Amino acid sequence: MERFINTDLVVAVQLTTPDENPLVTDDSRMMDVWFGGAVVRKQLFKKVKKIDQEAFSAVLLRRGFVRSGNLLLNPRAVLFAEMEHELVGGLVTIGFGDNNRPVELKLKGEAFRELAVSLNGISG
Repeated sequence: MERFINTDLVVAVQLTTPDENPLVTDDSRMMDVWFGGAVVRKQLFKKVKKIDQEAFSAVLLRRGFVRSGNLLLNPRAVLFAEMEHELVGGLVTIGFGDNNRPVELKLKGEAFRELAVSLNGISG
């Protein structure tokens, strides 16, 4: 199956690997992808091959996405970020969904600090 995902519209992606889900294999991995725009929408892609998942991830990292475990986040999509605790990490808001509720993602402490550096570079 041929698949194209417009990485310019991706604001975040959660990669599922066999480490997180024992039902996932190298040929049937999953990705939750959040797309930005007037509203943020999430799409689940099932049966993504390992090589495709890694290539997709590499493209996003080259574009400046921040990695927090298997979550990749575009710093430019962040509307609001709040650190809960340096060891725990924090929450970021990447937009609002169809229900006008904020779409929030949790980042680990190290990734949150990397995000803060990226955000300072964007605004400065």
